[in-house]
Amino acid sequence: MTNSTELSRDIFDSLPKTWFDRGTAFSVLSSCFQAGREHIRMGTGFFTIKGWGLIRKYTSGKRVYLLVGINDPGEARARKALINEIMRDLRTGLDRDRRQAVLDLVQKMESGEFRIFDARAMAHHAKIYLIDCKAMIIGSSNTTGYGLIDQIETGSLVTDIQEIAARLDNFEAYFAQARDITQELLEALRRWLELARPWDIYLKTMLALGNLQPIEANYKKQPVSYQVDMIAQTLRHIREFGGSMLVASTGLGKTVVAVHVALHLHQEGEIDNVMVIGPKPVRDMWKREMRNAGIPCEYFVRQAFDKESSARDGSIKLFEEIVENIHEQRWLIIIDESHQFRNRYKQDLFNMKKQPKEAQAFIRLRTLFQNSNIKRLLLTGSPYAKNIENINNQLHLLPHTSESRVLLPNFVEDAQSWRINETDEFIQLPVASQLTTPHVAKYYGQVDGEEIYIKFGEEKRYIPKVRLHSINFPLSLETELTSAIVTGYFDLNSRKPMFRKCIEKLVKIGWASSPWAIRGVLERIIDTPGGTNQYDFKKLQFVFSRHERQQILAPIIERLKEETFESDIKLKALRRILQTLQPRAEKAIVFCERRATVVYLKQALNELMPSLRVAVTINKTEDNYQMKETKEIEQIIKQFAPVANDGVVNEENYDVFISTDAHGVGVSMQDASVVINYDIDWTPISPIQRAGRILRFWHSPRTVELYTFVPTLTDETTLRYDLLGVVRRWENLIARHGESRKFTDLPVLTAGNIQEINMSDVASQVTIKSGQLDLEDLADFDISPYYQHTAKLQLNRDYAKSISSDIISAKTNSENIPSIYVLLNYDGKYHGLVYNLKTKQLREPDVVKLLELISCTEDTETAFVDFEQVEQLSDACIQAWCEREGVNPEEVTRECALYLKPEDEGDNIKDWLNPQSDDQKASLYD
Repeated sequence: MTNSTELSRDIFDSLPKTWFDRGTAFSVLSSCFQAGREHIRMGTGFFTIKGWGLIRKYTSGKRVYLLVGINDPGEARARKALINEIMRDLRTGLDRDRRQAVLDLVQKMESGEFRIFDARAMAHHAKIYLIDCKAMIIGSSNTTGYGLIDQIETGSLVTDIQEIAARLDNFEAYFAQARDITQELLEALRRWLELARPWDIYLKTMLALGNLQPIEANYKKQPVSYQVDMIAQTLRHIREFGGSMLVASTGLGKTVVAVHVALHLHQEGEIDNVMVIGPKPVRDMWKREMRNAGIPCEYFVRQAFDKESSARDGSIKLFEEIVENIHEQRWLIIIDESHQFRNRYKQDLFNMKKQPKEAQAFIRLRTLFQNSNIKRLLLTGSPYAKNIENINNQLHLLPHTSESRVLLPNFVEDAQSWRINETDEFIQLPVASQLTTPHVAKYYGQVDGEEIYIKFGEEKRYIPKVRLHSINFPLSLETELTSAIVTGYFDLNSRKPMFRKCIEKLVKIGWASSPWAIRGVLERIIDTPGGTNQYDFKKLQFVFSRHERQQILAPIIERLKEETFESDIKLKALRRILQTLQPRAEKAIVFCERRATVVYLKQALNELMPSLRVAVTINKTEDNYQMKETKEIEQIIKQFAPVANDGVVNEENYDVFISTDAHGVGVSMQDASVVINYDIDWTPISPIQRAGRILRFWHSPRTVELYTFVPTLTDETTLRYDLLGVVRRWENLIARHGESRKFTDLPVLTAGNIQEINMSDVASQVTIKSGQLDLEDLADFDISPYYQHTAKLQLNRDYAKSISSDIISAKTNSENIPSIYVLLNYDGKYHGLVYNLKTKQLREPDVVKLLELISCTEDTETAFVDFEQVEQLSDACIQAWCEREGVNPEEVTRECALYLKPEDEGDNIKDWLNPQSDDQKASLYD
């Protein structure tokens, strides 16, 4: 009878002694390993689970000793680096047997039959395989799927006993010096085998999809946690649709977000230049930020786009030059305060039969956007004013990439422009996102006693609490002006109410503002026609003659001239507010609608409160009120708010800043803690923008106060119902503000006297209806769904970062057809894939739809399923994607996989799997 030694010798003798081709190394190794009886010693440059999967069945009953070398990360990092490398390769490419290979290797390590040593710090480069003391293979093949099967390798089979003995001594010597990493690899593989919770898949996905790759830039303002989510979502929109609209509460740092978006696009080679279109007061700020980021930037003041020709504004000539050569470079167009583009058409007030004319600004932008090299970003904190078209006009400025429902979209203008029919639809748009200060406070803030702050580096910035005040005041000269209005002394001879009552509207605005404002309007009325200060109505004229108007209005004007600052009830209320601030050294911003009122308040406060340092943006000339020069106003703002604007804090700083809404947008003035709406505005945009000057993070806890003056009537006359511009104006504003608040999530007006708001508790919990503030829990319906998801991540971010890669799980799903979700990484980019097992269809949903599909809670149970089969489904999904994209599977890594199991499915999913032959399995290594 032939003994085992002779049998082994026969096998060794039958094998080739040298080779230089593909696949022979595996054939020789497997035969030799099978012929071995006790020990297999392997020295290799690389070791992978795929390689082990190929040879594992030939090592049964034998002890395996593995020495791994090649890379030299340094002795201290060697073990961790090697294990990470093995785990990284485990999740790379396709290998439907990988789970069984890991189970086998774990069992072998637990039984002491497999030990792995790291010799990389010893500069070990050899590839050698020793089978007992009987055979030795020396060559170029690593213990990897690629090295054993696919790659052309050289090798030699040695059976000389003395030479083998010498190499055994060498191996044992190196083995004794190397570091044993068996236990660490065992622990890593055990963790890999553990089934993850659906919750872990959900968090892992959000963390991966929101992760921004580091950029090489010297820009010092690094984004904080919530800004990272904003940047990631905005970049996703721009990459997919060519543009994005970001609505974020004032003070959340839209500028920083936009600069980082530009940096990413610039570094990725997607853009060459940036053009910013926005308000004049923030021009220097934008140019400075882009300059600090190292990005070429042109800035255009929004109002310039309304000019008919470049002769009226020199910047338009530069704009036209850019448009002419736009094809030569790639641009990112940032439209700051995009709500200033809310009106696309303008009607000829004196000829309503004419078709509305498209505003010149939109015409200019349309010529710019005709080039495909343009990417667009719209920024605003308050997009809504009067109606839904305000939103749609801004959306019109985005690339027209919406799925059209028009039958023949190519023949219909703007068929693919983004639109909504209800305000609630905005947050569902895949090209828009919305984030609010209350939401940031609730989910991103950290608690410090009763205060909430956001960490900006090492600095704490506190989110203010808000106290709202509504101040009702009676209108002066009510009887006289009521009579004039009811009688129609301000009516024009037009059948259209809009034109007939247009001067009456000015009267009401001036009347509610200040004595100087109403006096100026009345003086122009009695000066028309023919006077030096007349109104130019073209063909229209007043119903009453100039003489008749003078008889009625002249006495009222005289009464107004006789009024003193002391007799002005509204002014007296303002003075009382400011007096309460002085002992606390708190600053206040006062917003007015009329320029005359700004100057009026300046003179009044200088006389009544001479110790108060008051700054205004308006100068009075001989016959008019003029805005001060931009540079002068910028210096005034810096002296009023030195902390917010990097100025100097000294005794020369102002206490009160009084302005029209021209400086209620964009500028930072949070040195002040009080905003006073001395005049209410027709739209909700202004109160929101006004409040935004101080509703910003601050270096210490504080409460900010918002005051709003509301005009009222005391006499029971028909004017209580007719004066819609005064009495009902406030109610209309409140109603509009209720719609607008869907875009701001923070009430800045109140119909009551006082309401205190804790910012952390107000996330979508307060709404304004019919002039009342209803405390109603609206959860998070007023923010974009993406941020509703990432809020859960934010609360668990540290845990999410600890979740391993390449995890699998399963959860029940309401859909009838089973599918598998796989998150993979290719070329540094993540792809969330969903593979339908019945139709074999592969899709890559947008991030919101994907998160909605896998959304779950920490308590969501893991569905019962055969996870080895889930592995096979995951491979099928990856293979389908690689075939579709023409990608080598070996360049793809798997981050996680989740089987979505129908609720009525049994516990076996084999019917959904195509049986795999051995040949098909072997092809997975290709």
